[in-house]
Formats: sequence, C-alpha cells, structure tokens
Amino acid sequence: MNDTYVECLVARKANPAAPLIKAAAIGVTAAFILFGLLMRSFIFILPGIAAGVASFLFLPCLSLEYEYLLAAGEFSVDKIMSKENRKNVLNLTLDKLEIFAEEGSYQLDNYKNQNMTVKDFSSGEEGRRRFEMIFRNDNGLSKLILEPSDDLIEAMRFSSPGKVFINKSL
Repeated sequence: MNDTYVECLVARKANPAAPLIKAAAIGVTAAFILFGLLMRSFIFILPGIAAGVASFLFLPCLSLEYEYLLAAGEFSVDKIMSKENRKNVLNLTLDKLEIFAEEGSYQLDNYKNQNMTVKDFSSGEEGRRRFEMIFRNDNGLSKLILEPSDDLIEAMRFSSPGKVFINKSL
C-alpha cells in the first residue's frame, strides 16, 4: 500500500486593484443604505442590501490560495478563499495520470496540439517553476498548471515513476 502524504500550499498572485474593489464595494453598499435611511425610502435600501450581498459573495474570491494534496495514490486540489472558505475543485487517482512534467519540456510535445481543458492552479507569478499535469477523465484529456513543492514532486515521482519527468535536479 502507498502511504505517501504530501501537502503544498500556493498563494495566487494578488490583484493590484483588490483593495480598490473592496473599498468601492463597501462604499457603494454603505452609501445606498445610509441614503435610504436618511430619505426613508426602500428604493435606496434594497440596492444597498443587494450590493452588500454581492460583496459578501464575491469579495472573498479576491484572495485565493490553492492546496495540492497527494495521499495514497490520489491527487486533489482545494481552493481556499480569504484563508477561510475551502472548496475542493479536483480529485483524481494517479492511474488516470498521463504525464507530469515541467512546463515547456520536450516530453509534453506529444500533447501540444490536442484539444483539452486547461485549469491553472498556479500563483500566476512570472519566473516561478511550473509543471503541467495531463490526465484522462470522462471528457478526454485535461491539463493542470501547478507549482508543486520539491517534496510533492518527489512524491509524484515515487508514486508514478514512468510518468513524471523533471528537467532540473531537485
């Protein structure tokens, strides 16, 4: 039995406009509600409540982290919003793995012109070491873009030795 357990946490690059978006959303909500209370009119309070609900639902998406987890032959990705809310976005067993290689490596050339869904779970920062994971699912092939730690790369190499390719030594 494979007792491998490795976690890796990657913070998504912050949007430079995030503080402005948060301030604008809170300001619009407060302005509508305050103006509605002063005028004693539901015409302004209702949009204020709607803006508050929208802010509550969408502002947490401005701060994202991804957690990769490799445990007992299964790989999962969780999305963590505002360091509070966790949502599982992907689960797969390593027997569905086609290839795990560094971005731009020649081992990925066979998959370049194939139609596949692409999901980016990396930080989005330039100059970071990124890997591509290609796997089979019900809809064909899918590609994940990841920034795994050295421990996760070694665990992947141990779990699926013929499918993991690394250009640089760890």
